[in-house]
Amino acid sequence: MSDIREGILKTQLRREIEAAKALEAEGRMSEAGAHYAKAAALYRRVGALRGREAPEEAGRAMETATQYENVGKAMRNPETKAQIKDADLNPEIYEEVVSSLIVTEKPDTRWDDIGGLEEVKDVIKEAIILPFIKNKPKFVKSPRTVLLYGPPGTGKTMLAKASSNMLSATFFEAKASVLLSKYFGESSKLVSALFRKARKMQPSLLFIDELDALAVARTGSMNEASRRVLTEFMQEMEGFGTKKEDRMIIIAATNKPWDLDDAMVSRFQRRLFIPLPDLEARRSIISLHLKGAELSGISIGNIAQNTEYYSGRDLANVCEEAIIGMVREQNPKLRDITTESQIDGYSIRTRPLTQKDFERALKKIKPTTSLDDLEKFQNWEKNYGG
Repeated sequence: MSDIREGILKTQLRREIEAAKALEAEGRMSEAGAHYAKAAALYRRVGALRGREAPEEAGRAMETATQYENVGKAMRNPETKAQIKDADLNPEIYEEVVSSLIVTEKPDTRWDDIGGLEEVKDVIKEAIILPFIKNKPKFVKSPRTVLLYGPPGTGKTMLAKASSNMLSATFFEAKASVLLSKYFGESSKLVSALFRKARKMQPSLLFIDELDALAVARTGSMNEASRRVLTEFMQEMEGFGTKKEDRMIIIAATNKPWDLDDAMVSRFQRRLFIPLPDLEARRSIISLHLKGAELSGISIGNIAQNTEYYSGRDLANVCEEAIIGMVREQNPKLRDITTESQIDGYSIRTRPLTQKDFERALKKIKPTTSLDDLEKFQNWEKNYGG
């Protein structure tokens, strides 16, 4: 029962975070902050559920809840903008803002949690392990900057988190849309503060998501503020890894590599294509998301055969939709629950998942990557991958 309840909470949690990020991208920070606050509350409920069975996971969930609360408060606080304007007198204020905007949780994602991508995982492991090995010949160069590109939902963020977990490094997850926010302004100084903070908290892994928003190709129509941010970011990248004692890695991700500035692309020592999962990878991903569930009249292989062109995130959504549809059918009074005490006293009824559950789920959840986009990724890989 607790597994199903936790699954429902995580589904709600994912929706709140996705809504918050979408609002961030539109510059609607106050509304985004409200969704982050809801996500924090859901994280606390997940932590409470995990409390007895997995106290360490519960503790991490509670820490993440606090961090999302801070993000929400910062986005809804009109004084934050004034603080940043005064930061020239005290650069540490920028670092405080960076700390509140960027979730620096210790990830619990493991390599085994990522279905498929075995070859990519091996390359990333080599890239992140070498810089941290001190006893190596001088001629063994260790890449410290890695660009992950591919369709949305293919596991780029999970790969970065697994890398950080492996190294026990401080994990900085920075959304480019947050750094570029008009609400906070002074984006170029926030970028500088982000790198300073990561250096102070070594060993650290700095993950920049949505890099295309931060490092779009320079054109005559680019505004001066965006140009300053791109210049600052490239300067930080230029000086990155020049000290042998530095224990830092940068991993960036983009769904639109063709929009990146060429000079920025050249600063990444490794550029890795993260493709849509093949049949075997889809089996692995579906197995992860259906762990503990019973199947009747359908196999994981059948589901994998019917989900070509689905990303890992799409597959997770299909599995969640099939489970939620079954739960909704078996628990018609679930929607009548209105209080916390009713939730605690409720026992969820379940049954094995069937062909019909997945047929309904596949009607609702469609692949998010078009064939045209796949062709664009393949062409970019030929010219820039490696």
